[in-house]
Amino acid sequence: MKNLSLLLSLFFLGIYSPYAADKVSRVVYFKKLFGHIHKNPSRYSQSLSTIGCGHPIKVLVNKGREEYGKGFYKVKVGPYEGYISKLYLNDKKPNCFQDKYPRFFDNLELSLTDMYYWGKLYDQYVYGRSTIQ
Repeated sequence: MKNLSLLLSLFFLGIYSPYAADKVSRVVYFKKLFGHIHKNPSRYSQSLSTIGCGHPIKVLVNKGREEYGKGFYKVKVGPYEGYISKLYLNDKKPNCFQDKYPRFFDNLELSLTDMYYWGKLYDQYVYGRSTIQ
C-alpha cells in the first residue's frame, strides 16, 4: 500500500509540475542574423545557446499562455528550453543573408564566439524612434 501511494504521488507530481504542461504550439523562424536563447524572459539573462537566421523554433504553451514577461516566448530549440523575444521571430522562413550570399558568408569564417557576440549585439539593440530632438 505504501508503494502504491508513493507511485501515485510521483505520477501526479509529474502531471502537475509546471514543466509537464508545456506543449508545442507552433513552429516559427528566427529572423535576425544571430541571436540567443535566454534562460529567463529578459534580454540581459544568461544565454543558453546561439542561433542563426532561419533557424526553426518551437514555441511552447503553458496553461494556454504563449507570451511570457514583456514580449518573450518560451521556446524549445534542440535540447534547450528558454526564452526569445517575439520581435526576433517570424511565422514564415525569412530571406536570410547567409542564404542569399552563401559563398560570401562562408568566407567570413565566423567562429562560434563571433556568432555569440553578434547575437549579444542584437539583444542590446533598441528598436523604435528616438525621442531626442
